[in-house]
Amino acid sequence: MAPPKKVIDSPEVETTQPSEVTFDSIYSPPPIEIETVRPMNSGAGDSKQLAELAFNEELVEVMLHESTDPNAENPVFTACNGVSQYFFRGEVQTVKRKFVAILAAAKEHAIRTPEYTTGEGARATKIVRTSSLKYPFSVISDKNPRGAAWLKTLLHAPT
Repeated sequence: MAPPKKVIDSPEVETTQPSEVTFDSIYSPPPIEIETVRPMNSGAGDSKQLAELAFNEELVEVMLHESTDPNAENPVFTACNGVSQYFFRGEVQTVKRKFVAILAAAKEHAIRTPEYTTGEGARATKIVRTSSLKYPFSVISDKNPRGAAWLKTLLHAPT
């Protein structure tokens, strides 16, 4: 007959504790030095880019349309370069143009695949895609004469 096995009870076992670690003794980063570098092709291209950035920072009056969907987002959240902008449905708001660009790019897509018969009598399937704005909106006022053409270009973009 085998002797009875001794039960090991975990609280009775002494655990080995890890040694202490202080972070200042492990790694001390060097001081940060920032060097300013001008691009080699500074000139007319820079002024065009700066003008485009200024254009996108202009204020535009916009209204996000109401929705018949009781579960539709309200407010609608947008963000550009870490800056947030909320749009409240049915309210006229003055926002920067860059946020209107986000609304114009937010589109929903639907796909249908109807079957049809070709002229030769064969069955075939056609793929029909449709797109619409996820958040329909109206621009109430835009003081920049380029604004209307800019918005039409964005709205006509495929995705």
